[in-house]
Amino acid sequence: MFALMNIFITNPKYLLLPIVLLSATCYISGQNMESCGTVTTPESLEYINSLKPQIKQYEQEFALNKAKSGKNNTYRVVNSIPIKAHIIRATNGTGGLDASDLYDAIENLNTIYADAFMEFFLCDGINYIDNDAFCHLKKGDESHLKEGSYTSGLINIYFVNHLVNTSDQSICGYSNNVGRNDDVIVIKNSCATNDSSLAHELGHFFSLVHTHGPDNNKLTSELANGSNCDTDGDGICDTPADPMLSCTNVDNSCEYIGKETDVNGHAFNPDTGNLMSYSKKSCRDHFTPQQLARMYAFYQTTKSYLACPSFNANFSVDTSSTCEEILTVNFKNKCSNATHWEWDVDSDGVIDYTDQNPSHTYNTGIYDVTLTVSNTSETIKRTFSKFIKVGTEIDPNHEDFEDFEMAEDNGWTVIDDSNSGYSWYSNSGKTASDDTGPLSDNTSEDNTGTYIYAEASGAEPGDVATFISPCINITNTNTLLEFSYHMYGKNTGELHVDIKTNDGYINDVIPALYGNQQANQEDAFLKRTIDLSSYAYETIKVRFRAVRGTHWDGDIAIDDILIKSIKEVPNSVDTLLDIKVYPNPITNATLYINSRNTNGTLNYQISNLVGQIFLSGTLTNHPIDVSSLSSGTYFISINGKNSRIVKKIVK
Repeated sequence: MFALMNIFITNPKYLLLPIVLLSATCYISGQNMESCGTVTTPESLEYINSLKPQIKQYEQEFALNKAKSGKNNTYRVVNSIPIKAHIIRATNGTGGLDASDLYDAIENLNTIYADAFMEFFLCDGINYIDNDAFCHLKKGDESHLKEGSYTSGLINIYFVNHLVNTSDQSICGYSNNVGRNDDVIVIKNSCATNDSSLAHELGHFFSLVHTHGPDNNKLTSELANGSNCDTDGDGICDTPADPMLSCTNVDNSCEYIGKETDVNGHAFNPDTGNLMSYSKKSCRDHFTPQQLARMYAFYQTTKSYLACPSFNANFSVDTSSTCEEILTVNFKNKCSNATHWEWDVDSDGVIDYTDQNPSHTYNTGIYDVTLTVSNTSETIKRTFSKFIKVGTEIDPNHEDFEDFEMAEDNGWTVIDDSNSGYSWYSNSGKTASDDTGPLSDNTSEDNTGTYIYAEASGAEPGDVATFISPCINITNTNTLLEFSYHMYGKNTGELHVDIKTNDGYINDVIPALYGNQQANQEDAFLKRTIDLSSYAYETIKVRFRAVRGTHWDGDIAIDDILIKSIKEVPNSVDTLLDIKVYPNPITNATLYINSRNTNGTLNYQISNLVGQIFLSGTLTNHPIDVSSLSSGTYFISINGKNSRIVKKIVK
């Protein structure tokens, strides 16, 4: 989905108002060095830190996409993010940012953000707000400005002619990136056209901190040698420690001329061209690779819901996965205002179709899909990663996740059912939150092993995340699935395990797990087994459903999925009643249910997967005529107890 920016712009008559300068503000060669008004609060840091496990996964995906695009110049992941521009003018309709300057600013953003696989476009034109009251804006007053003009689900950027912070000090802009109902950027007109300030505020919107760190009023605690780069400063390691760059310690050649040293007495060597610094605006022109990866990951983790309602590159399909070796997928475009479509159905950089709703037949593999749509004035694009999965199987039968960089590797599928960011991720060591989740994986002794877990931070109570296996071929009548799980945390939710057959999902094939399962965080993983003998000679998938508890301290982890065949699978009902059901599968009209148990009457029922009873009677040693049953999968129950034996009738 795509993001929109809402932009508000004020009346130029206020240009003559006196400007109160911050202590860090200065003018050199006529260049205004007004500072950024974005404040990194403890709450916003806590929010971003809670997302780090998810962000880590998408940073890894970013690196993989970067490597693929480096090897193949035609391969490029792109996410088109729409902007909604609100331009503030005088009540009489005069003033405000010129539309051509807005378009130039967006074009400049696209140049800067291209390496983050992002591009921006204007959605549904410009919204002009003609009101003198908003021409001189103070931080915090945008709440009144938003009334009647804020568009939910879009980035709202307010361009104003004069902007001050809560202390009436002139600032260039500020942003907010926490939550879905406050997607806001506010920026001053003159700063929007200087080639760096708007990109700087968007950097904040996508989670970046100033390179000098979260506190604008003291020297960074990040060491000059970078040894604490992941915890201090901006928390990114390819941005050198920044000793509060400004026009006083950066010369006109963009050279650092300051003499500051870190706590160890080592001299700083900052990057004066970084867009997230307070360096001269004429010097700022780039993000680092890790900053680009962080913004891409934050967008994918928390902002992928952003979308232009009237023009977006989105589609639906009738199917996206199969256990067979061939799959025909029918694509249906979901953008009603597009006039041209380009489908790269395997994201190899080659346009495969220009039809509105094409069909494509895939062979075994995992495929990205890229859709580009155009209308008379705009072209946008979006890539759906690992969207098509054909013929993927668990291989080997013991999946320990050790080679997983992301939870969706090797044919596994992750779905955020609630579209809230609650999802499954691969991880080593402890999870990001204290007092919840395992401290390591199920088997490793050095905390280097990998497991998969659902991160509860940043989600809402009741959110659901699913983790679906590749295809599993059950070739033996005596087959078990074993998995290890860890559920520790005061507010742990639920874990459900379902089986998918050709007839759909069978939910809760074992009793659901609720709440704490471990007594202490350091406790070992527990094991559960699932009898798969009912699915003999079928191809199935296993679905793990995590339901988020009432608070953040409820991480759920799984590890070591093992498919194994044994000589005899115990079955409590079969053992108790000493019955034998054959053949399996049924290939004609005859089914035998025999028992050597002579104690009392044994009654049978044959029902489908939703409990509808088709045949019933008293068990004898005579065959049962099943000619009235259509092809499908059925349960056999004896004396009201489900034997868990599923017989597939093939005709």
